[in-house]
Amino acid sequence: MSRLNLKIRSVTGANPIVTLDGKKVKLKKNKFGNYDANLDVEDGARLRLVCWDTILSPFWLLWEMLFFVISVFGIFDNSKDKLRRAAEFEAVLHPGENAEATLTFIRSKGEGSVAAELTCNFDAEVEKNEYYGFETVNKRRKIALAIKIAIWVALIASVIVVVANTFGK
Repeated sequence: MSRLNLKIRSVTGANPIVTLDGKKVKLKKNKFGNYDANLDVEDGARLRLVCWDTILSPFWLLWEMLFFVISVFGIFDNSKDKLRRAAEFEAVLHPGENAEATLTFIRSKGEGSVAAELTCNFDAEVEKNEYYGFETVNKRRKIALAIKIAIWVALIASVIVVVANTFGK
């Protein structure tokens, strides 16, 4: 059994789910938004990392509207940091003593493009490494945007009615 120092870099807008031989790995997030983990690893261990946006969850509309209201109706929204695609990375590791690995995410160039780059001081066989595009993501983003616009129109109309009734008398 070896000790592996795993670093995950450039993960923007998603919380990565990392598993090692099917067991979830606890990650520590540093002040720069990167993740680190120190793991006990056996030879031939399978490392899997998946990142996906909350808009793919069953309660996506509830989450979208909740964050819309919390962000003061989208004024303080940081939607530019949201993940537009799901990423999946899977590799078989053969670490030695003092093993270090850095997994750096690459900006998506479209569906099927490479998701991450693994640099390590041991042998590793990468089995999956790609972004997946979802029609569902684009469709749900459009639905959420239409609802947000409708809320803004209703909010502005309500303010106009209140102002007209207050100063109209």
